[in-house]
Amino acid sequence: MRLPSRRLLLELHGGAGALFGVLLFVLLFSGSWTLAHEALQEWARPPAISLREEPLPVARLLEVARDQGIDTDDVSILLPGAGQAGVTFCEPRGGCRLTLDRFTGQALPSLASLDILKDLHKSLFSGFPGRVLVSLFGIVLLILCVAGLLLHSRRWRDLLRWRRNRGLRLSLFDLHGLIGMWAFPWLLMFAVTGAFSGLGALGTLLLSPVAYPQAPRQAFVDLLGAPPPAASGQPVIYSIDIDRLLADDARRAPDFTVQQLKFNHWGDREASVELGGVRHGLPSTVNFERHLYRLADGRLLVTGSSAHHGFWTRAFIAIQPLHFGQYLWLGSGWAATLRGLHLGMGLAACLLCASGLFLWGQRRAANPRWNAVVLPRMAEGVCGGLTVAAASLLLSLQALPPQLRAGSWPGWLLWGAWAGSLLLALVLPRPWRPLPILLLLAGLACVLAVGLHLYAWLAAGQWPPLVADLSLLVCALLLCRPTWWLTRAPVARRHPLPCLTEDSHA
Repeated sequence: MRLPSRRLLLELHGGAGALFGVLLFVLLFSGSWTLAHEALQEWARPPAISLREEPLPVARLLEVARDQGIDTDDVSILLPGAGQAGVTFCEPRGGCRLTLDRFTGQALPSLASLDILKDLHKSLFSGFPGRVLVSLFGIVLLILCVAGLLLHSRRWRDLLRWRRNRGLRLSLFDLHGLIGMWAFPWLLMFAVTGAFSGLGALGTLLLSPVAYPQAPRQAFVDLLGAPPPAASGQPVIYSIDIDRLLADDARRAPDFTVQQLKFNHWGDREASVELGGVRHGLPSTVNFERHLYRLADGRLLVTGSSAHHGFWTRAFIAIQPLHFGQYLWLGSGWAATLRGLHLGMGLAACLLCASGLFLWGQRRAANPRWNAVVLPRMAEGVCGGLTVAAASLLLSLQALPPQLRAGSWPGWLLWGAWAGSLLLALVLPRPWRPLPILLLLAGLACVLAVGLHLYAWLAAGQWPPLVADLSLLVCALLLCRPTWWLTRAPVARRHPLPCLTEDSHA
């Protein structure tokens, strides 16, 4: 590559990373949190003792939900996956405010604080406009990845080289390149699917009046399928048993896994239930893969599937399961493995972004101007502080009494730990490095959270599921290990301008 072109790519890669790197790290970290959200929900709940080996019937769970004040006339039920116990009831306007143990029928504590980072990733707490804004960072990630790929030498010896004994800066530079090259397919998938997730929905919303001038909502009917029958206003005399309906559906479509039940006009003669799920071999979501049954007689009214659409529509539908690591359509065995790999690549993307920001801060360390000190400190405070805040949240969900876990205290702790970490990074004297302190605090919080979780389960006479605990211990090790590197590394005194050689571009 010619030097002017290489210099332009270097400025594009470094400038975009410096300008958007902090927000990109926040979105990547919260995206990884979203991937682990369901597992963290199960991990944070106290151990439950059940003598039943089979789950309660759906009809019985509906009765318990009614007793808890849930309006079941138009309720949606989210069924648990493998290894999960919570059955969640969602009302059209009240949200998902009740989760029952599928074996005992007892109400499980609501852990709304775990949804904070999930909502941050999906919409920045701003609804649909925030979703579109988040999608724009998919384009930023795509630009950074492509520019980094073109800057890399792409020689075989450089694809495996990590010079850990040549100083912190060179070690991080090699690590940045290794992650960028080996994780490039996943980074590309994160970027493309993330960009189309919000921008595609915006395009559908804007173009529907053009495609259907007389009835713009017809675009969504063609995409999602016809709505359920309207209520007749006449009470139903007999309704089919829901569990028998689920069993019949499983025999009728053995390649279809039900994940959601959506009831419409319960108690009415035209009442219906929509079974949403995933079909084997077809990347899609519960909004498109659905079986609609009439409750009065169990008659199948509608079979919806993304397979009924054209190639480009199916590609658009596949964006969500690919972006959020929903691989159940490949089978239960592959789903867990690929989801774990998906999460690992998400965390690797966080490390890629953090290492790039740290290298940017190191290059500015010798500059005496105030912004050369404050801006890198702010980056360390925001990124490292988010890690501390997330670890503190997990620790609080194990340390606090059950009545406080379900309240707003853990959420306030998350925001307080994040703000406190940022303040600490800004007020520390210059010879001190805030990042090692923050990483050490986050790692210790993860270790303590795992210890409290194991103690709670063993004290209840049960052996805990160890997947989440082992994952958190690995994260704690990865957080504490760089502390040793960072504290041993001398503070940068002189940083020459980056030359245009193969060893000076991340």
